[in-house]
Amino acid sequence: MMRELVAFARGVLTLNDATFAAHLASRDALKRGLLLMVSVALLVGLIPFLSGMASSFRSVDMAAVEREAERQIESSLQFNPAWQNPEFQSTFRQYFQMGFAIARDVMAIKPNVSFLPPWLERLMRAFGEWLSQPLAWLGAWAGYALWVMLFAKLLGGRATLERMLAATSLFVVPHLLDVLGSLLTLLSGIQVAGACFGLLNTLIGVVAWAWGIVVYVKATAVVNEFSWGRATLVTLLPALLVALLAMLLAIVAVMGIVLSASGAQ
Repeated sequence: MMRELVAFARGVLTLNDATFAAHLASRDALKRGLLLMVSVALLVGLIPFLSGMASSFRSVDMAAVEREAERQIESSLQFNPAWQNPEFQSTFRQYFQMGFAIARDVMAIKPNVSFLPPWLERLMRAFGEWLSQPLAWLGAWAGYALWVMLFAKLLGGRATLERMLAATSLFVVPHLLDVLGSLLTLLSGIQVAGACFGLLNTLIGVVAWAWGIVVYVKATAVVNEFSWGRATLVTLLPALLVALLAMLLAIVAVMGIVLSASGAQ
């Protein structure tokens, strides 16, 4: 069983035509795809879940946090010419102290009455967040696949909704690399070497993201009998349209602010 899974993952990652065709030919292709997505999402979220649980049982040392923040701010004040004004520094420090005073008051607030022990309440909350991660993945994937399928149909695509979802679910296989990235996140707190681990984690995330897009394009091409160029177009069109719409909304918002300011004057 493990050997078959490894061979399947290798076939997906290497964009092997036979692997994609065999996956789509199976009667339970969509079921397998859903199970794959849920499994990868849970694996990726497992280490953050465990580390978050461990950190939730440690009390926050507000004094240490405040000292570290003061150290970083003092360093910024020394090397940033724009912050050399004494009046500005005095005002900034006052607001800084007020902010930490509010934070200390918030930390001192007792939680609402609960029928569960605090440790069990934290455990159940973290567990629920971990289990909800696959649902977020499934929702985003299914919604995007519908838009890709719409554009594919407009360009002559032959995929049904079930086959489209079954094929594009394979894009999660490269995100198994994110499990390694989660491990590196735990090591990023180490002095000196932590920066290297953080940079490597970022690189792994970029590789997994780009590789997932390539697998998505391949799956779209196979299921719709498209060329690479047409499959790339229909895969990226929804994202491009969303980006264009966001830019237009931002331009309209800026114009509205400028016109309002001009009218106020």
